[in-house]
Amino acid sequence: MEKLNSSSDVDSLNTLVLHLHEDGLEFQYGQELSSGHIEWNKSTKIQKDFWEKKGISPSTLTHVEVFLCHQHFLLIPHKYDSPIYRIGFLEKALGEETLVGQEIHGQSIPSEAANLLFLIPSEWKDLISYWFPLAQISYHHELEHLLLHSQDNGLSISIYRHQANIVLRKSGKLVLANIFPFSKATELAFYIHSIRDSYFLKWNPASIHWFGELDSILAEELAQFKIFTPSISHEA
Repeated sequence: MEKLNSSSDVDSLNTLVLHLHEDGLEFQYGQELSSGHIEWNKSTKIQKDFWEKKGISPSTLTHVEVFLCHQHFLLIPHKYDSPIYRIGFLEKALGEETLVGQEIHGQSIPSEAANLLFLIPSEWKDLISYWFPLAQISYHHELEHLLLHSQDNGLSISIYRHQANIVLRKSGKLVLANIFPFSKATELAFYIHSIRDSYFLKWNPASIHWFGELDSILAEELAQFKIFTPSISHEA
């Protein structure tokens, strides 16, 4: 199983890598990886004390890499993406109310000649800018890595918390990119098998390529539903 490391190209001692989610955030800093958790509803003073206790001085950071994983995204071809039409496309795809209190970011996916557009809550951006006023802040969607490194045939999947990033290619052509939230292995297994049936995938261990770490308990549970997972014996 290939390791999915969003920060593999970010190794400066003055760079902080943040992974944002609804419950707070996790981070990686410097050569040695650290982890932590912050709740959004805590005061900014408590938050700053947290960084200092972790040996991180917000005033010395030069770069902050921020990664998000949520369903509010749209992959749009370069030829159709422009400031004039971008909001209209997002409103049609996600709903007008979804854009309220959000800011739009985009990153290029050269293999698809398209941009991956995604939303970030304004309050999250404001808080990060407040914490790290001198740093250059870059925003990314977790799906980017999977789109750029997915296998040419079959499913490519990475798990972030209780969300599955899923990309399907057939003969090198992208046919599906989605983020599927799940609470139980049965839900994820049902969704994977629905993709298998809808796209007539030949089902064998080569049908799924897993990126990143897969929880051993989740892997065992998925195996019971004939989902091929790493480090578990399967019958072809």
